[in-house]
Amino acid sequence: MKYARQLKKGLVVVWLLVPVMLLSYHFGPGQAALAWRESSALRDEARAAEQAGNWEQASARYDAALAAVPADDAAARLARDQLRLAQIGAAFQLGNLNDTLTDLRQFVQHVDEKHGPDSGLALDARDLLGRVHYQAMIALRLESAEEQAWMKHWELSRQNFRFLAEHSPARRNDLDRKNLEVVIKSANLPTPPPPPAGGGGGGGGVTVSLVPPPPTPPPPAAGGGVVPPDNRPRAPAVKSVEVIPREFERGS
Repeated sequence: MKYARQLKKGLVVVWLLVPVMLLSYHFGPGQAALAWRESSALRDEARAAEQAGNWEQASARYDAALAAVPADDAAARLARDQLRLAQIGAAFQLGNLNDTLTDLRQFVQHVDEKHGPDSGLALDARDLLGRVHYQAMIALRLESAEEQAWMKHWELSRQNFRFLAEHSPARRNDLDRKNLEVVIKSANLPTPPPPPAGGGGGGGGVTVSLVPPPPTPPPPAAGGGVVPPDNRPRAPAVKSVEVIPREFERGS
């Protein structure tokens, strides 16, 4: 009988402690779990917006997902950087070349310091930086800019893809080498090919499909069937494509 009373008291104590434990979880680890789920849901919405081509909405959803990431431990810092890279990629698709280049240069330096230059996230960031420089080179050539202007972007694109070709793991190295070849050959082509495909596969989870504007066709002949000359920019065939401008640092 005495044992039964003690057991009853013990069960009552346990029963009274259950709400306390639930409240402790709710206001402690439970809050972090809820925040992670919210951030993950917002990230999925951003990816769905990307698939639909709604890059403005995708950028906004990535921004909200960034704000929802809880705490400040290693996992949270990596998640924030992954989302930040995806957000920069969305901004690039909106045509913000100058802002994208500024943000990416700073981001690559940050990722190299925090995660290491050979981390999957760092490789994804350099891949995007190389393609943004390549897109800038195409845009300048289609505008008939001076060779010195577009060659700077070409060289920086080549540097980043060369870094990837020399440092990326086997699962993506073949694509990185092909992208480097595309960039190198593009300097001597009348019309550069589309930007290299994204290597991806690292920590960023970013896949950006780049489609350059088509070259402007020559205007119709104004009588007599004479076709006007094609004045689109041509890279000198005799120039060595390995010349590195002095004012640029490797991979900057």
